[in-house]
Amino acid sequence: MDKVWFAGLCRYLSFLASVVFVLPGTVVAQHNLWYNFTVMAQDGSVQPTFFAEGRLDGQAFLRRERGTVEPQGLWAKNLSTETWRKETKDLKEKVEDLRKCLGEILGLQKEKGGLHSLQEIVSCEMGEDSHPRGVRRLYYDGELLLSCGLETHGCTVPQASAQTLALEMEKTCDMDELSRHYWAHVRGELCAKLQGYLKSWTSFTERTVPPAVTVTCSQALEGTDNLTCQAISFSPQNISVAWYQDEKAVSPDTQQSGGVLPDGNGTYRTWVTLRVPQGEEQRFSCHVEHGGNHSVHAVPCGPRLQYVKVPRGSNLSCSCRPTPQPQQHGI
Repeated sequence: MDKVWFAGLCRYLSFLASVVFVLPGTVVAQHNLWYNFTVMAQDGSVQPTFFAEGRLDGQAFLRRERGTVEPQGLWAKNLSTETWRKETKDLKEKVEDLRKCLGEILGLQKEKGGLHSLQEIVSCEMGEDSHPRGVRRLYYDGELLLSCGLETHGCTVPQASAQTLALEMEKTCDMDELSRHYWAHVRGELCAKLQGYLKSWTSFTERTVPPAVTVTCSQALEGTDNLTCQAISFSPQNISVAWYQDEKAVSPDTQQSGGVLPDGNGTYRTWVTLRVPQGEEQRFSCHVEHGGNHSVHAVPCGPRLQYVKVPRGSNLSCSCRPTPQPQQHGI
């Protein structure tokens, strides 16, 4: 099987799973531990290759796509050897169970040819009340096959997705036993692991790491420039990045923000872009507030500016350049 194609499919399934959990109206828990496992079969044979990913509060801390399990981000890399030994052991056991499940599913199929995938998403969420909430979902070839909820203590087979196979599973599987097994796993193992991680995770995420700020100037439409202020590698995520004109705040409605996004290593990034008339860049500055500190960042153009006409479609970092200084000749 093409491993590059498999890696691409796993990334797609990982994205699909994140979309499934972030639904309109969903109340986001204060803390969340989330795992994604995917195994594959080719022409009826379950393959040794698999994909696994773990996330804590939306930040990736574990990933296995090729070779060994790799920690993701600074927090994960500082976990103890014993913690990683247990994570690796749990992951191998889970993947082996998933492979067996995929084999059983293929046994229910009349046509076993082609490429097939089985993906499991399992998560535990805890709010301020410390009450655990969890979800387990199985996807066969990208379609929802089985859904278990911790609060309902039950597993259900969907009627609209992969319906024929789902009904066959319902006939051959003990749904009550599945529910009890899931309840014991999430309540006794997954949520306990989340609680165990929270102390070091909270200390890590609450540490103050100042942002690295860059300001760039690029051509937009003819006669205008885009000013972009980008802050990266900061923690915690609370930050204010805004453009000022002549030391007065520019209306937020005229600024385009990228939002605060995780970097994937325990820090965050954001950016704000403003379109301004060409020739007025030096009237603007970017103000950043983070962790009680305030900094001001100017647009990086020379002190004496001569504006030149830039052909449309040119890829220039800024539409202005310093005016050459007059040469001084000896007397």
